[in-house]
Amino acid sequence: MANDLNVEVRKRHAGGPEIVAALRLPLGTHSVTVLFGPSGAGKTTVLRLIAGLDTPDAGSIRCGDEVWYDGARGMHMPPQLRHVGYLSQDYAIFPHLTVSNNVAYGARGAAVQDLLARFDLSDMADRYPRQLSGGQLQRVALARALAAEPRLLLLDEPLSALDAPTRLRMRADLRQLLASDPGGTPVPAIVVTHDRTEALALGDSIAIMIDGKLRQAGAVESVFDSPADADVAAAVGVETICPARVVSRSAGLVTVEIAHAHLVAVDTAGASTDVFACIRAESVTIERNLSGNPTSARNRLAARIVSVIPEGPLARVTLDCGFRLTAIVTRQSEEEMRLREGEQVTAVVKATSIGIVPRG
Repeated sequence: MANDLNVEVRKRHAGGPEIVAALRLPLGTHSVTVLFGPSGAGKTTVLRLIAGLDTPDAGSIRCGDEVWYDGARGMHMPPQLRHVGYLSQDYAIFPHLTVSNNVAYGARGAAVQDLLARFDLSDMADRYPRQLSGGQLQRVALARALAAEPRLLLLDEPLSALDAPTRLRMRADLRQLLASDPGGTPVPAIVVTHDRTEALALGDSIAIMIDGKLRQAGAVESVFDSPADADVAAAVGVETICPARVVSRSAGLVTVEIAHAHLVAVDTAGASTDVFACIRAESVTIERNLSGNPTSARNRLAARIVSVIPEGPLARVTLDCGFRLTAIVTRQSEEEMRLREGEQVTAVVKATSIGIVPRG
């Protein structure tokens, strides 16, 4: 479309994987696209290619009617002509300039005082970076990027330099800032992160990168709920991913065998017989009642508790159901049910909570 950012690029670094990415980002909206995946997946490389800080080996990058890069035609638009705001992981704030002068640097007609007020920086306009906290530095960097009135904002791990409490607090602030309209013109953003919680909190859409390849893209909830394959499932935090075999199909449901256990799930594997069953820990319920039979709505599995590991207000419970299954329960539930290693329980998983993806 005429108002999209279209990226189809290849890039290989010496000693690293080949980066292959193809994505489209609608511009002219407040949408936030998250580039998500493990460290070393190629996310920052894609961001730098879009910004023009690195040059692809092949492919093209187009923004609306403008060609930013075309390998076949030998075209490469310089970064300064792309009008892109870029925030590196360390924010790159000028240490010798005050907050006000940092924000004003490179401003293209933006009202600096308005931006300082919008980002709650007015009271520290005359301070220097060494006098600011990590969260304040982040706000300065974001205000400075928007002062240049970019058509697109690129953020590389924007919360990684913060300590855990500040990161938690700034996550909500950053989402609000990205979703708002400080300059009167909608600015779409691409955010790089390897943190699952940040991806869920910040993104409207998501693109999953693994080993240099763009593996799945779509709405955040859709990708997290329905990963395309086992690698994507692992990347988005699905705790249980088990090889399984389809033994029957009927009325949109599939019965799969894992070890000697049978599970009923919604059939999303096409014609495949060899599949992976993917189950999130929060989708597993633990009961003390050992009776009951599987139904199309619920799978009930006899299980032995292998371990119970506290995680703040929650507890991670590993179960042996003939295969390893992970559950997350509250500490209150753990205590009320007296969940202890070696105890026999029943694991309950709804058919709709099991993702079935083809193997291979």
